[in-house]
Amino acid sequence: LDAAHDMDVKDVHIVPMVTSFDLIRDVEGYADEQAGKRKKAESLSWMIGYLRSMREPMGRIYIDLGEPVVVSQAPDPDDKLALSKLAFRVAVEANRATPLTLTSMSCFILLAWAPRGMTGRELRSMMVMLVRWAEARGIRLTEDLQAGPKKNPVPKTLGMLKKHGLIMEYDQAQENVYLIEPHKHPVASYYRNSIAHHFVNKATIELALLKVLEQPQLNATDLFWQETLRLRDLFKFEYFYPEKAQYRSDLEAELSRTDAGWQSKLDAGAEQIETLLLGLRPIVPHAVFLQFTEAYSVVLEIIARLAPGQTINKTDCVQLALKEGRQAYLLRRITSEASIAKTLFESAFKLAENQGLFDDADPDCTAKRRALLAEFRALAARMEKARVGTTADTERLLEAEDSAAESSAAPAAPRSPVH
Repeated sequence: LDAAHDMDVKDVHIVPMVTSFDLIRDVEGYADEQAGKRKKAESLSWMIGYLRSMREPMGRIYIDLGEPVVVSQAPDPDDKLALSKLAFRVAVEANRATPLTLTSMSCFILLAWAPRGMTGRELRSMMVMLVRWAEARGIRLTEDLQAGPKKNPVPKTLGMLKKHGLIMEYDQAQENVYLIEPHKHPVASYYRNSIAHHFVNKATIELALLKVLEQPQLNATDLFWQETLRLRDLFKFEYFYPEKAQYRSDLEAELSRTDAGWQSKLDAGAEQIETLLLGLRPIVPHAVFLQFTEAYSVVLEIIARLAPGQTINKTDCVQLALKEGRQAYLLRRITSEASIAKTLFESAFKLAENQGLFDDADPDCTAKRRALLAEFRALAARMEKARVGTTADTERLLEAEDSAAESSAAPAAPRSPVH
């Protein structure tokens, strides 16, 4: 852009190129650094070991091109706001071009169930439902997710992930059970996070509806839209959100795809709102937001303990959060080691600053700190409710399939001579 500005080049096309991998060798090292571990020295022996590790197949590499962002007139190099807006537009188009892969979908689903594992049938059932949802919205899918019902690429992918130690399989009982190794949650979250943005609008609607059900005495429509804007504000450092008007339009479009009568149901009381929520199944807010909610809660607990007028800098806060996050995980106050990461804690600190939680001039600052912590705890509770409900829905779906299969396999009852 600097060169285009200096040479007065018009209509520069910036083409987002997205590279996706089934597996990446360097993710584990990145995850260790995020968890506060020291980076391994890159010595000659390290290089030899790295090259040897590359002998193992790690799946496919996918290249996708997004829609070009056309810059009619390059901004002045000193115009930081214009540059950031352009970067935002490119990032949005890159997100749209990012495909769902079997690896990312497997991690997305298995982490959403953690610490519980999933049977192979549960995993495939959830995969099919989410892929159908994505297809209806034009989200890109890799070829193995377009294989159709007769082909089942899931076992092959699970075998590759198992071989590389990302998942574990228990095969000593009636059904095989799969789960992400607990200490591999940060690695799996890398793949999960690469596609989570596709589900943000869906998850936002689900969380807002759960909030509405908790407060039936209030105006449901007003509360719903207030909560969607609040969620946009709370997670603005994690996802690229459009302007508020476009954001609402996108949510309305998602609701209309699910239920054309969503507006009347929203105003018709708890029973109809629950019907609307059921139509969104499988509901996935825990898969999209829980990692951030848990990490933010760790930082907000530290901040909430500060005495009036007391403050803490970001570096000290993040270092303390790494320790207290580990303690919270051991006590199972948070569900996953994926929630213990420097970048998440830094974003939480940034949110606290943005929300004025270090404003010494505000006499209610301590109360605001505790209120925001309580808000995130309530979000986590709603996500747990969603996770339990989705698990129960999947179990009922599979039981219904078994019953239907048994009925079709049973011999027909003899017809009565009268009939």
